[in-house]
Amino acid sequence: MRHVQNERGSQTIEFVAILPLFTLVVIIVWQFALAATAKVTAEAAAMDGARMAIVSENLDEVKAAVSKVAHQYVHAVSLSGDREYVTVKVTLQVPLLDQDAFFDTTGLSLPVSAEVTLRKERQSE
Repeated sequence: MRHVQNERGSQTIEFVAILPLFTLVVIIVWQFALAATAKVTAEAAAMDGARMAIVSENLDEVKAAVSKVAHQYVHAVSLSGDREYVTVKVTLQVPLLDQDAFFDTTGLSLPVSAEVTLRKERQSE
């Protein structure tokens, strides 16, 4: 077996071999960051929707309050409750990466949900 004395170019080959793996790790970390940001946004939107719902059970007003916070995402809002409590659930559709940057991810999204339950305000008589 012969040992090669000249290792010229071996670092370039190692770099080219590792680059796709490094790029994949960066993309995965970026997607987790986007999902975490969406989770915080979903929680804030659900809280604002619940605050609106405790004073007004009008679904359109609740949706408007949620839309002020989650306007950059496609979202769905559900309202439920009883005489004492109200629950607002917000589900955001987080797109996977940037649709045109690396891959064609058109139509693919990650659903992120948050639910908030608050006690209704008592009506003064």
